[in-house]
Amino acid sequence: MQAMFPVTSPAEMAGEPGDVDVFGVPNEIAEPAAAADLPEIWERLATRLRSIPEYVALFEAAFPGEIGGASDIEFFHAANAIAAFEISTWRADNTPFDRCRRGAWGAMSWQAKRGMWLFYGRAGCADCHAGEIFSDMGFHAIAMPQIGPGKGHGTGHEDWGRGPISGDPADNFRFRTPPLRNVELTAPFGHSGAYDTLEDVVRHHLDPVASLYAYDCEAQPVLPSRHDLDEIDCEVMNSAALVASIADANELPPTALNNRQVDAILAFLRALTDPDSVDLRTDVPKSVPSGLPIIE
Repeated sequence: MQAMFPVTSPAEMAGEPGDVDVFGVPNEIAEPAAAADLPEIWERLATRLRSIPEYVALFEAAFPGEIGGASDIEFFHAANAIAAFEISTWRADNTPFDRCRRGAWGAMSWQAKRGMWLFYGRAGCADCHAGEIFSDMGFHAIAMPQIGPGKGHGTGHEDWGRGPISGDPADNFRFRTPPLRNVELTAPFGHSGAYDTLEDVVRHHLDPVASLYAYDCEAQPVLPSRHDLDEIDCEVMNSAALVASIADANELPPTALNNRQVDAILAFLRALTDPDSVDLRTDVPKSVPSGLPIIE
C-alpha cells in the first residue's frame, strides 16, 4: 500500500497537469491523478516499466513463473518489489534496545533503561506506541500544530487527518501513531513537521494543548529537514478559531515529568536507532534502467 498510493496523489508524487519531467516530457500521470482515476495511474506507470527492456528482465527474474514478458507486468508487481526491498534492506532490528532484549544487557545505558521503564510505565508512552514497531497503528488527536499547505480541507490550508477518510467528523485531527524505530533520524516531527527536535516533540506530548497555544509558527526556521521550503505556511496557526478546533480534539491528558525524566525518555528513544540506518548512502544505486539521474 505504501508504494501503491503515494504515486496517485498530486501533492505527493503524481504532480499537476502541465508538469514536465527532467527530460522535458509532459507528465502523463497528472491527468488521471487530478481525476482520481487510480487504475489508470497504475496502468500508465506499468506502461513505463514495460517499455524498458532492462526492467522487464529484472521483473522476470524477480517473479519467475509469473512474469514471462513485458505484457505481464502490472504496477502491483513494482509495489511488491519495493516492499520486498524495504523489508530486506531497511530492517531496523539491531538497535541497542533489541540487543538488550536478546541478552546484551549492557547495550543500553542506564539512562536509556530508566527511560524505557518510564516509557512502558508512568509516562504512558506505550499506550499508543505499542508493539514491535512502537505503534498501535491507531489514530489519535494530540493537538499537533499545523504548518504547511495542509490537505485542502476547510479553509484549504487545513489537514483534518483521519476524518475525511473515515467520513466521521469525530475523527478530525486524528492521525496515525507513528512508529518509533529510528525515530531519532526522522526529523522534522509531527504529522506536519512542526517540531525540529526530538526533545521538542516529546515535550509537546507532556501537555499538548498548552504546547499548541505556545507554538510560534512564525519563528520556525526553514531547514533541509523541511524539504527546503522557501517559507513556513502559518495560515492555520494564525487563525484562533482553527487552533481552538485542534485543541478541542485533543485526547492526550497532561503528564508531569521533570527534566531528568524527559532526558531519560529521549535516551531510550535514541536507543531505538539501528546503527545500520544512520548512513544509507551505500544503498543508492549508481544508475537505474530508466536513465533518470541519481543524485548523490
